[in-house]
Amino acid sequence: MQLRTKSRRPRRVSMSAILSLVASWGVSLLTTASLVAVGWLGHATHWTFGLAGHAAPHAEHGDAGEQASSGAAGASVDGPDDPSPGTVRFSSREALERTGIEVVPVERRPMVSELEVAGVVDYDERRTAQLSSRVGGSIWRVEKHLGDVVRKGEVLLVIDSQEVGRLKAEFLNALVTFESRREQMAILEEVQGAVMGRQLREARAALREARIHLVNDEQALVNLGLPVAIADYEALVDEARAERIRTVGLPEGLLTELNDDVVTSNLLPLAAPFDGIVVGRDAVVGEVVEAAKPIFEVADVSRMILALKVDKEDAGKVAIGQPVRFRPDGSNEEYSSRITWISTEVDQATRTLQVRAVVDNIQTLPAATQAGLRAHTFGSGKIEIDRRGTAIVVPSQSVQWDGSRWVVFVPTGDAAFTACEVQPGVREGNVVEIVGDPSEGVLERVVGAGSHVLKSQVLLERIESGEL
Repeated sequence: MQLRTKSRRPRRVSMSAILSLVASWGVSLLTTASLVAVGWLGHATHWTFGLAGHAAPHAEHGDAGEQASSGAAGASVDGPDDPSPGTVRFSSREALERTGIEVVPVERRPMVSELEVAGVVDYDERRTAQLSSRVGGSIWRVEKHLGDVVRKGEVLLVIDSQEVGRLKAEFLNALVTFESRREQMAILEEVQGAVMGRQLREARAALREARIHLVNDEQALVNLGLPVAIADYEALVDEARAERIRTVGLPEGLLTELNDDVVTSNLLPLAAPFDGIVVGRDAVVGEVVEAAKPIFEVADVSRMILALKVDKEDAGKVAIGQPVRFRPDGSNEEYSSRITWISTEVDQATRTLQVRAVVDNIQTLPAATQAGLRAHTFGSGKIEIDRRGTAIVVPSQSVQWDGSRWVVFVPTGDAAFTACEVQPGVREGNVVEIVGDPSEGVLERVVGAGSHVLKSQVLLERIESGEL
């Protein structure tokens, strides 16, 4: 058996294929060389290329790459072995001017830290009263109307009630019964030797019972708000007693206007419990009213309540006695006060903590129509949570975070700036306090606008040196 083998012919490579392969390798080598050249040039020029001599775009916040790209061309940073480590030096005054860096003076003034909160004005519930009749009846006369200024004890309206007339009659009857029992007791004591002891005991018990009934009837009238006292009626005859109790509680001015024939014993005045303004009224002459149903509302507007809502995150910053400034919506006037009450719970709906302050609104009630604060007015308040008597103050943009600490840049020459570590304190608007004086009293000027350029230059050098 014979095995046959197939012969293989050697392949021929054409000259055109060889040339194509050599060309592709050449392009790859050229591309690689170009990228290496660009990388070396970018490193040497801090990737500024044609922007040399100009400041990088301003960016106060961003990642390390963005901060590095904002470095200033023509600037260098002293290393740890240099005489002034952390100092940024510019090659010339012209290079410094092109960066837009500005040096500002350091201020020393009081600093206040405040919480801005929303609030609403309301009546002081301790000086607000909803008044109602203590017995049922009908409205006989209305003396005051909505918006009227009232003084303590002034009559708002008069109610005609049969219950009042009945209680007055019972008081007079009880007074007569008591006097009768007292006279009987006096007679028996004079002849006590001729009467039985049981009679004396019964007379004493009857006198005590009459006294109790009289005191109870007096108290019933006092509970209605009528100024009735037993001593005022004991010295009067029956006709004088009836005349006096018929008009008890009614003001003299009202009696002079009325005919005595129309004044009955059923009249009960409703008086103001304190000085204030009528802020609510639901009364018409002839209308039947029920006991305990509100008819008038009187409020003392000389003092108002500020109800302020503090975010729960700031709840730990507020305390009783802290100063408060409040400005109603649509007004340029500001009212000052202090926190007088802090709620013990956070509102379930708004998740805010309510604090309150009392504000003096007006000095005299006749000026009530000119009162600045009105109930249920919304506004904004500021709670002072911290204050510095005299603080070192710099612009907020002067304080920069260099990756490990807060610093400000201070000028140390015509075109050099040194990073100085600081501790920020109270912030107010666009300025910030520097706690302590890091330069021991010589901190007079710092870089304001353009301080981020110096920070970026420092970060760039730290990145290149491997510190970051």
